[in-house]
Amino acid sequence: MRIAHVVTYVSPDGAFGGPTRVALGQAEALAEIGHDVTVYAAAPPRLAQTVARGGYTLRTFPARRLAPLGGFASLAAPSMLTALRSDITKFDVAHIHLARDLVTLPAAHIVRRSHVPYVLQAHGMIDASRNPLSGPLDALLTKPVLRDAVVALALTDQEALDLTGIQPLTRVGKIINGVRVTDLRSYENREDLVLFLARLASRKRPLEFVKMATQLRDRLPSTRFILAGPDEGQGEAVRRAISDADMGDRLEWIGAVPPDSTDTILSSARVYVLPAVDEVFPMSILEALRVGTPVVTTDSLGIAPKCDHYGAAIITDGTSTQLANAVERVLSDPRESARLRQGGLDFIRSELDITMVAHALESTYASMLGGRG
Repeated sequence: MRIAHVVTYVSPDGAFGGPTRVALGQAEALAEIGHDVTVYAAAPPRLAQTVARGGYTLRTFPARRLAPLGGFASLAAPSMLTALRSDITKFDVAHIHLARDLVTLPAAHIVRRSHVPYVLQAHGMIDASRNPLSGPLDALLTKPVLRDAVVALALTDQEALDLTGIQPLTRVGKIINGVRVTDLRSYENREDLVLFLARLASRKRPLEFVKMATQLRDRLPSTRFILAGPDEGQGEAVRRAISDADMGDRLEWIGAVPPDSTDTILSSARVYVLPAVDEVFPMSILEALRVGTPVVTTDSLGIAPKCDHYGAAIITDGTSTQLANAVERVLSDPRESARLRQGGLDFIRSELDITMVAHALESTYASMLGGRG
């Protein structure tokens, strides 16, 4: 099949996070099982290009910011829309990684009007919003593209409810995120490092990580705490909190980490902590499980029940006190770290293999084409 994927933004620092990693991972896995895949995305203007990558084609176009505020929601990529409008009928199906932004919503509208069958995958980014601009945007673009998609792929039951809450006529299907299955990396010789790897956004709660670190300063005197990720609104507050903590180089924010370096930094840590709330299926947790780094996270995540079922993570209420207690438990008890590493491996092998995801997508796409593909 000839398949087009559209995602908001691709950049060397991985600023758009999980949705981009998911889209590119799906494209590579689909290419490996024989499909012709092209990914369309906005990118930093000087880096816009068309390249062959991992068996698929990546076409990126200059991003333009239409307002000084609004984060990724204010990005647009007019030249990408022009290219997609020209190219779309060459494809059998399209897969749009949808967000409330001016890249993917207009792209979905172009695909919708072309009559090429399409699926949507919102990664938890389309839900009820108090932003006064969301209502008009949803009426103009979000609701029609949800209504006319062959299927909108949801990661959890809650995400399915969020989508049908916006457009009751949405046809919802299930999907999982996936990663490449590998052998666990060695754990015994890792340094005493506790890692936060995510955008510094309020939903990720980096300040709770800093609070946790301060509580463990004396309890774990040889342990370092590192925040890695681009600033998305919380950077200055994190800098102040780190300064106030007065832990020297034991507590640092090192900025963004390129996507091709995430495995390296994750596999250098003894614990990965994600204090995020109301996230659906964070890719960073899957990536930590893949390299055998024990995970501590919160009970509000869509992935939390599965992690608990497999024993793949310690699930907390998200307070700095429970996070600190969980980290201390992992670092002080080798049996606990071994249990979590094995649980993560079981979860990955049973449900999260990216090749399984690719075959499931292949079946979805083929059904859209009446079985051909």
